[in-house]
Amino acid sequence: MVGPDVIVVGAGTAGAVTAAALASKGIEVALIDKHPKEKIGVKVCGDATSIGHFTRIRSIVNINDPKGDEIRQKVEGAWLYSPDRKIKFELVEEGGTGIIIDRFKLGMRILKEAIDYGAELYDSTFVKEPIIDQDQVVGVKYRGKDRNLHDMSGKVVVDASGIGAILRTKLNPEKTFMNRELAPKDVCNCYREVRDVETEIESPGFIRLSFDQELCPGGYLWEFPRGPHSMNAGLGVMSHHKLNAHGQFNMYLEREKAFYKDSQLIHGGGGRVPLRRPQDNLVWNGFLLVGDAGTQVKPTDGGGIGISINAAAMAGKTITNALENDNVSLEGLWDYNVDFMTTIAPVNAPLAIMKDFIIPLPSSILNTVFHNKIIEGNDLLYGNATGEISGGFIKTLQRAYRGKRILGTLLKFRSVIKKMGIARELYENFPKTPETFLAWREKIFKLYGEKN
Repeated sequence: MVGPDVIVVGAGTAGAVTAAALASKGIEVALIDKHPKEKIGVKVCGDATSIGHFTRIRSIVNINDPKGDEIRQKVEGAWLYSPDRKIKFELVEEGGTGIIIDRFKLGMRILKEAIDYGAELYDSTFVKEPIIDQDQVVGVKYRGKDRNLHDMSGKVVVDASGIGAILRTKLNPEKTFMNRELAPKDVCNCYREVRDVETEIESPGFIRLSFDQELCPGGYLWEFPRGPHSMNAGLGVMSHHKLNAHGQFNMYLEREKAFYKDSQLIHGGGGRVPLRRPQDNLVWNGFLLVGDAGTQVKPTDGGGIGISINAAAMAGKTITNALENDNVSLEGLWDYNVDFMTTIAPVNAPLAIMKDFIIPLPSSILNTVFHNKIIEGNDLLYGNATGEISGGFIKTLQRAYRGKRILGTLLKFRSVIKKMGIARELYENFPKTPETFLAWREKIFKLYGEKN
């Protein structure tokens, strides 16, 4: 069984950047995706990211910045609405590089760059399971275009197959320390439509977010302009509520029918998004997780494009070094864990604690929070960007006074802020070697209220 050096399963953003990072170094890469080439990259998403993510990975892989018609709108800031829509926070990030992209065009271009670097694409190819030999992933079983089952060997296999995590879910979690399944509270069911509208959109540089526990319990509604006459709108509902996201979205369209009257549907579809901290471990012998397969997203809003781009570059760097050192074991790939967990995870992992606190809150409490400015716009912007909530004794007293009707919730919020700080410190001190990982993981389980 002869195969490439590296097999990357999934040719979306995470997989394509990983493949490009490796192929650009002369490493033989097989990039496998279940979709035909012309449909790779089609995904239900808010399509928001930042050019800064591409700048940060340039020392590892030269993927060109989004440009031209790949960019639909530059983002100046955000409008955050209370559930009753009576209060709006305007958040402006000075010097921001946020953009709304045409995800399909950008994805196809990144895929082309990976292929140009030398990656070999296997499209319309369904990976069935990993091939394991003596506790090491050594390849994959797949069904090709000829509809027959085949084996492909590889020194390293990367699962970039999205939330389905076709390989991770077939590995033994007691050996890999990776979750086989995600808890319902950590999965958001989404539905989104892109519509061209007759009405000119007010301030298209501002994205809109609404927190309405009746319309989208546990999630939120987004409206991201794609220019003055096009809107990417969708909502997410936490899966444990067992509501149909498409049906909830139709309720939104009915409520906003004056705006969407005579609009033209460009694309519509549903999907699932993982909303939790990253997998506690991202590597095993001959194996890595990248993107949604590694639950590498921002738990509060599901944003994952920028995170997956950076994670893919880190994975490419680690795999390159591991192949050069002829050591693709857990120890040989451990640097990827360290790189991601100490840089990106300290921001995103604490937000999972915030998410779990916010999900059960009814609209009445959220309205009080907005109306009394208990949490202010700058706090939300800073918190979502850093995983920290700014505070101070005087400010805490002021908040407690303004929110005296919900003092119990505020006291819980204080505990949440403390736990977020502990989480951030734990991730900043992620084990440099596997030897102390289990002790670190025990602390994570205790902090997040999970069982080993």
